[in-house]
Amino acid sequence: MTDLNLDEETRTAVAALTARVRNRDAAEDRQPAELFALEFMTALRGQGWRPTPARPTLRWSRPRGAGADPSRHADALAEARRACADSAAKLRAGERTEEAS
Repeated sequence: MTDLNLDEETRTAVAALTARVRNRDAAEDRQPAELFALEFMTALRGQGWRPTPARPTLRWSRPRGAGADPSRHADALAEARRACADSAAKLRAGERTEEAS
């Protein structure tokens, strides 16, 4: 087998499946494919493999708009920053008044 940079557990599973396929191909009386697959899945689960709830990732779609125009909202942002600074100053002043009391 070519080296595919697989971890140890995956290499072991591939080797086990390869051996089972070769044994099945060499057998005169082949078992049905569904039974063969079920046998292998049972063997994997016996080794600790469990399916995960992972799902394929969703396709990314680009946003339709161009986003906000900073020049249009600069005044509102500046006003909001001033209001926050004023509120913070009032809170600090109130805390100092309470500490002095």
